Amino acid sequence: MKTQLNAAKIKHRWTQIIGVSVSCSFLFTLIGCAAFVRKFTRKPKGEPKKEEPVIQPEVYPEAAAAKDELYKDYFTFWEGWSAELMEFLNEKANFKKQRECAYEALDSLMKMRGLLNEEKAKGLEPLINEWTTIKDIIFAGRLNSADHQYLKNKIERTKGRVRRNFAYSRIKKDLK
Repeated sequence: MKTQLNAAKIKHRWTQIIGVSVSCSFLFTLIGCAAFVRKFTRKPKGEPKKEEPVIQPEVYPEAAAAKDELYKDYFTFWEGWSAELMEFLNEKANFKKQRECAYEALDSLMKMRGLLNEEKAKGLEPLINEWTTIKDIIFAGRLNSADHQYLKNKIERTKGRVRRNFAYSRIKKDLK
């Protein structure tokens, strides 16, 4: 009987120890590092901070590039995009890259046209129409090897005509 009494006392003692430790840990969790009152009181919302208005705004000078520099840049961009399109015109090339190259080359030609006087802009118009046709063919869908060869030949011919007639050395007097 003495052994049973000791086992019951030990079990009761462990229950008390576990109960006290759970109570202490619960109490420490509630109190935490801050005071108990501060932890559970509602904080006032206060008004949102107002931004200070700009009293005198900064005016930055426009970096207006000269028209001849712009024309040179657009011509260089056009050459780069058309050369890249020639490189990507094959059956294994990325279709999105072909579309991007065609679009950007046409865009550069249109920007070049905007910098030319009316007479030279009209001379550039047929080449823009050819590039529009090239872009439309590429945007239409998947191309076969015959289409790629046709487009490469067409691009080479238009590149030669643009270089021959609209290089900066020939066109510098005709800028707006």
